[in-house]
Amino acid sequence: MKIEIKGPIINDADQWIYDWFGIPATSPSKVNSFIDRAIRNNDNELLVVINSGGGSVFSASEIYTSLKSFSGNVKIRIVGLAASAASVIAMSGYCEMAPTGQLMIHNASTSAWGDYNEMDYTSDFLQKTNQTIVNAYKIKTNKSDDELKAMMNKTTWMTAQEAKEFGFINAVMFENEYQAAASVEHPALVNGLLPAEVINKIREQLKGDPSNLVTNSTNTNESEESRMDLETLQNEHPELFKQIKNMGFTEGVKAENERIKAIEDMAPAGNDKMVYDAKFTSPVTAEKLAVQMVKAQKEAGVNYIQNAREDAQVLNNVKPAAAPETDNVTDEEKAAQALINIWGGQ
Repeated sequence: MKIEIKGPIINDADQWIYDWFGIPATSPSKVNSFIDRAIRNNDNELLVVINSGGGSVFSASEIYTSLKSFSGNVKIRIVGLAASAASVIAMSGYCEMAPTGQLMIHNASTSAWGDYNEMDYTSDFLQKTNQTIVNAYKIKTNKSDDELKAMMNKTTWMTAQEAKEFGFINAVMFENEYQAAASVEHPALVNGLLPAEVINKIREQLKGDPSNLVTNSTNTNESEESRMDLETLQNEHPELFKQIKNMGFTEGVKAENERIKAIEDMAPAGNDKMVYDAKFTSPVTAEKLAVQMVKAQKEAGVNYIQNAREDAQVLNNVKPAAAPETDNVTDEEKAAQALINIWGGQ
């Protein structure tokens, strides 16, 4: 079973983020999945290929322990770089190193903030961490604690030949085929971890969104790449699927309630059908409904003006009647004229 230790050594919780971006990284769970598969397949040999600038000491310790605990043969190959925490993993079995590779050991490091008590505590923590690293080197090299700590204090870079002479590796690959290993300059590969703020930002952006597909870049011997979709998540991790589903439902209900409330708060009277459709029939946001209302009002105004013009056109076609003559005769005069007419006709 081939296991690749590539990129930074990280904790299990961050593995999916590196996979999502397609960035090579190695966590204990990733390595353990291969070991478990080897055990199920009765594969008694692990080939561990390392090209890593290091990372988490505690994740490296877990990987080292898992490999040392494997009942079969563990063969390590350093094909590029085994630096810092990655060098601890290299101590877990029979180790060969490419003539073009390098191995680096140094003191553990961290960041701290606070008063002198905090600084004293951090110093004690780092010194004890250094001792745990020394333990792995000592088992492999048979060197004393003082020798190894001195090498770590000055940050020691070793070519393949030097690593063999010091006892950190068992053999140099292609040893009979070359005269000297090329020495490379001090590479800036140790700090290969994604910044914590980047990881936290990604977690916040993707929280509660199960529609995102997360790539699992754990490679098999056939170099196949599997994808974690909702169906696989439900089948393999039902509790996590249920948690994500409940989270999505809660957030969805909250968002829908906020949408309907926003519509009710802004909707003026006299638009009942449009408001109902916006809520239920053809759901839209309050902002989009407001745009629809303005557009509807504009169309209504245009129609009103057009109808008024059409009505005016009908009135323009009506011919005016003759104006009545003005009658200035009084009632007494009309009565007198009537009597005259009567007597004159006799």
